[in-house]
Amino acid sequence: MATKAGKSFTLANLAVVILIVGSEAIVVLPRINDFIQNHRLNNAAQEVWQDMHRARLLALKEKGTIRVEFDHDSYKVVRVATGEIAFRRNLSVDYPDIMISTTDVRGQITFDRTGTADGNTTEIEIRGPTGTRRFTILATGKIEVLS
Repeated sequence: MATKAGKSFTLANLAVVILIVGSEAIVVLPRINDFIQNHRLNNAAQEVWQDMHRARLLALKEKGTIRVEFDHDSYKVVRVATGEIAFRRNLSVDYPDIMISTTDVRGQITFDRTGTADGNTTEIEIRGPTGTRRFTILATGKIEVLS
């Protein structure tokens, strides 16, 4: 097929375009990775936050004592009266680089039948490669987001 003179791409033009796109990719790809890791951290923190509300509401609904027992990457919600596990979450399944910790020495939070938390105010910290998310469970049972 014949083309008009000067209307086609040369190998040099193609090499320049590939070089420009490649250099932009080098700059953008690490930022995309950070964005994805930050999104995972936010999602993990959201799930923990929702599960703490769920545990508190379970204590209110059942008019019983519910204890949340934390490990470094998981936790379980236990009905204290029977020892039955109401539900559990293992963060390492969906978020392998996320760790969870509490300021409580025993690594647990207990909600009584009125929804109040046993003991002092407890801070929950969710750590990931891009940062940390924290929220506090007050002795009244209220759950507040810190960061």
